[in-house]
Amino acid sequence: ILIACILGLIVLFSCIQSKSGELCAYYKENIISSIISYLCQEASYRPESGIAESVFMNSRLFNTSPDRYRSEDLICGKIDKTSFICSEVHAEERRARSTKNGVQYYWEDIFKGFLFIADFHKEFQGETTVLRDSFFKIKMGASRVKMENPDFEKVFDVFSTNQIEARYLITPSMMERMLKLDSNFKKGITISFRNSTILVAIPDSKNRFEADVWSSLSDMSILKSDFAVLQSLLEIVDELNLNTRIWSKE
Repeated sequence: ILIACILGLIVLFSCIQSKSGELCAYYKENIISSIISYLCQEASYRPESGIAESVFMNSRLFNTSPDRYRSEDLICGKIDKTSFICSEVHAEERRARSTKNGVQYYWEDIFKGFLFIADFHKEFQGETTVLRDSFFKIKMGASRVKMENPDFEKVFDVFSTNQIEARYLITPSMMERMLKLDSNFKKGITISFRNSTILVAIPDSKNRFEADVWSSLSDMSILKSDFAVLQSLLEIVDELNLNTRIWSKE
């Protein structure tokens, strides 16, 4: 009887997992895809694709190389003149700690959330990163750039390989826009300028755009939450005024 119950539970769990997978695929391919098309007609959605780990590391926003990396829910598109890509990312580091039973290994998040990458509206050659304000004002390979906006300085630290270029990129109006964008996301943002593109890292503890058999698709709170996240992500281009082309950028 015990063996039969265990086998029954295994079969039941397998069936639930299978149906959850089917429901999740339906939710992504039909509902999330429709929302994205509604918000941006020139966008495409690939649930199984994501941003490469090399792009994540080249942003220089994260000091640790991940031991486990996953990226999904890739959105590619164009808003007016600005091309962009965006996806969920979960990067983790494997760590060890000593216990009375020996060494125990566990996973710690390096980053969990969204990466949003867009064509920047000015040409530049250097590398500039905008990190959260911290006590330590040192970053290897870059010097700190002190900005003139005290509100901006309370929130961010700017590091760059080119001080003049950093001020060319982060103008007084851009600082105001960054602060406004930062307030749109509960856990704040960090920003990287590389290869004439801008990368915005947005922490988010939840795994978005998912559905399972335990939640009804008629539950509007889930749908509203996903809609709000997508809307906030796709508004980044306008929030940072990336469609205003200056000098050599068309």
